Amino acid sequence: MNRKIIRCLIAVMFAILWSAPSGNCDAPSQASVMSQSIVDMDCAVCHDKQVKSMTNSEMNASVHAKKGIEKCTICHDPAALKESHANVKPGETRFVKARRYPQAFCLKCHGTYADLAKRTANSKVLTDPKGHVVNPHDVPKTPDHAKLAECSICHKEHKNKPEIMKYCQGCHHTGEFLACNKCHASAAGKNVSFP
Repeated sequence: MNRKIIRCLIAVMFAILWSAPSGNCDAPSQASVMSQSIVDMDCAVCHDKQVKSMTNSEMNASVHAKKGIEKCTICHDPAALKESHANVKPGETRFVKARRYPQAFCLKCHGTYADLAKRTANSKVLTDPKGHVVNPHDVPKTPDHAKLAECSICHKEHKNKPEIMKYCQGCHHTGEFLACNKCHASAAGKNVSFP
């Protein structure tokens, strides 16, 4: 019987400690978050790095900001924000996993993928050491390249712009844009010709 009482006391103490605010954040209280419109909130209170990315030229978000897309709620749906912030408590330092938006979301503003390929036809961002250039939005159609259709693979809005060539070198480890079977005999099924 004494063990049950001790376990209950420990459980109650744990619950009290777990739910107590740490007091290290100036975040608005849950009640104020719920009563205030998400559209009117100052996101920088808790998301300072993301808001600062709008003016940091090393980050893609700054490109959007320069074109007048300066409010977080233009890309981040207010209803989804309200839902994701519903259980946030004052002082909580829990992080929400970065959301990866599907290609369809980006294409609402950027046009079709074919439009993007036309706009980046002269891009030199993917140039291998031999001078072979690949349009980043018109890579050869292979099963390995299929995942590149998701914009978030290359475009990180609130993080430093990734070195795209390093990503490509995960497969093109020689640094050249060659089909796999040019070096690897076992890759005969991946016979893709590059212009």
